[in-house]
Amino acid sequence: MTTVVRSHQILIHAPLQSVFDYVSDLARHPEWSSGQLRIEAVTPGPIAVGREYVSRGELVWQKDRPNRVRITEYEPPHRFGFVADDPAIENISHVFTFTEQKGGVLVERTMRLSLHPIVAFFFRFLTYPLVGSRAMDSSLALLKEKLEQNP
Repeated sequence: MTTVVRSHQILIHAPLQSVFDYVSDLARHPEWSSGQLRIEAVTPGPIAVGREYVSRGELVWQKDRPNRVRITEYEPPHRFGFVADDPAIENISHVFTFTEQKGGVLVERTMRLSLHPIVAFFFRFLTYPLVGSRAMDSSLALLKEKLEQNP
């Protein structure tokens, strides 16, 4: 297997705790997703490591694609992470880091996944540049817009 890592970042002019609280609430991710997305908690309780969700989103070729999601990191207000188990790819890791910088918060989102080497090649040089990178940048831009309007 080949590990593929992709990171994107954006500077958001809003209070650190507000940005962290908003991003760490997985149920609110559809509000700033660049595509159709629904997320529902499977386990009750507050946001914490181990809490599980089910998400349904769209890919280029499939709508309503299910994922099992589990929070893996929760370190307010600087780090939040979750793992999504897609039907085709297990353990897609998403980690957000939050750093106060230049009068705002630098949000960095890092996605890490393991793929067969041939699939990883196509993902790196075709799929991600054409679809994934735009979707990630668009989502972060929507996040910025949402938080700067209502900090």
